[in-house]
Amino acid sequence: MGENKHIEELDAFAKKYIKEVEIETPPVDFTANIMQHVSHAENSEIYKASPLISKKVWGVLATVLFASILYVSRGTSLPWVKMPKLELDYFSRFQFPNLFEGITVSNTMLYACFFFTIMIFVQIYYLKNHFGRKYSS
Repeated sequence: MGENKHIEELDAFAKKYIKEVEIETPPVDFTANIMQHVSHAENSEIYKASPLISKKVWGVLATVLFASILYVSRGTSLPWVKMPKLELDYFSRFQFPNLFEGITVSNTMLYACFFFTIMIFVQIYYLKNHFGRKYSS
C-alpha cells in the first residue's frame, strides 16, 4: 500500500513538472549544423598511425646486430668481455623422437611457400601505405 502511494506521488510530480517545461523546437538548420560538424570531424585527423617501435630503436637494434655479427665472424676476443662458462652437457641426455623423418617436401612446394611469404610482405607494405594515406588526409 505504501509503495502505491509513493508511486502516485512520483507520478503527480512528473506530470506537474512536464506541464511546466516548455517544449523546445530545434533551429531550422539543426541537421545542416550537425552534418557540418560531422564532416569537419571526418576531415580532421581522427586516426594517426604510429609505429610500435620507433626508427631510432630499429637503428640501434640493427647496429647491435651488425656489430655482434662482425664480432663473431672475426673470431677475436676482447679481454674486457668475460663470457660465463656454461655447462650444456645435460642436453645430450634428452631423447627426441624423429617426428619429421618420413616427411618429404618437393622443391615446387618450397618455391610456392617462399613466393607466398614474399607476396604477404608486399601486401602488408602496400596496405600500410594505402591506409596511411587514407586516414592521414
